[in-house]
Amino acid sequence: MSKKTRSMLFNVFKIVVSVGLLAYVLLVQVDLRALAEVVTEARWGFLVLATILSIGSVALRAVRWMALLRGLAIDVPLGRLVSLYFVGTFFNVFLPTGLGGDAIRAAELARHTKKAPEAIGTVLVDRANGLWVLFAMGLVALPFALGDIPVETALLVGITSAVAVIGGWVVMGTRFVPWLGDKVRLPGQKKLERFYGAVSGCGYRALAQASAVSLVFNLMNVTINYSIARGLNVERPFGIFVAFAPLLSITLLVPSIGGLGVRETANMLLYGTVDVGQAFATAMGLTQFAVQTLVPGLIGGLLYAIEGALGLREQPEEETLS
Repeated sequence: MSKKTRSMLFNVFKIVVSVGLLAYVLLVQVDLRALAEVVTEARWGFLVLATILSIGSVALRAVRWMALLRGLAIDVPLGRLVSLYFVGTFFNVFLPTGLGGDAIRAAELARHTKKAPEAIGTVLVDRANGLWVLFAMGLVALPFALGDIPVETALLVGITSAVAVIGGWVVMGTRFVPWLGDKVRLPGQKKLERFYGAVSGCGYRALAQASAVSLVFNLMNVTINYSIARGLNVERPFGIFVAFAPLLSITLLVPSIGGLGVRETANMLLYGTVDVGQAFATAMGLTQFAVQTLVPGLIGGLLYAIEGALGLREQPEEETLS
């Protein structure tokens, strides 16, 4: 099977997942009249705040990426990195291409710096660092949320977060995986080698700086979700949103169109354990998609079009990432 065919089939799969799950939620699980009532009674001040924070959070992720690049002595203007993050969101949502947002960022940065392995490595480390800090946050916040969430949900959050934190430390902080790679051929060996090259090259100072930015970014992201919930008249303690964030982040790894359908299903299952109605949970998911994915994606599409019109970039090629 050719690479183009695999890419096409994967995109069809993403569309099927999003459309299928969204149809299941809206046509089977949720009362559409109740959902419309939730939306009409929204408090727009909170939603506007969430949108502003969401746009700012994209720039903050670019700051984290810049810290990693500087650890490798790669100097890229912050404005360029911010633009690449927005453009990556656009590709994730709007374009039927095998190049996802992370791949676009890596391809464009490789073209800009002429250092493809380092560009790809920092993109992988950037993503991993953000997730690792998020799971650590969930683990720390869990004891403070125990009185507000069921025991079964708390155990699921605790075990998942602990495994992710320990596993992340083993992968990023030890030489176990490189040692294992010398003994046996691992899946995705080339990407792993690039990943470790970036980790070792960045150094612990750059990783510490990136982790500090990740902490601020993840707190901002949780605040966005909390503001959306408040805007939809869902009143729950802030600690619940911190504790639930790691599990929700895992579900968004399921191939889909910007998490559409997956996010709403996960919200119903998770927030349903703290007595949030299905209509409210679905409205939260749809609003999160609009605020955290659709709006940044539209901004990214505009930036991409402007760059193309002004001749500021070349079309990235898939071979850059092979």
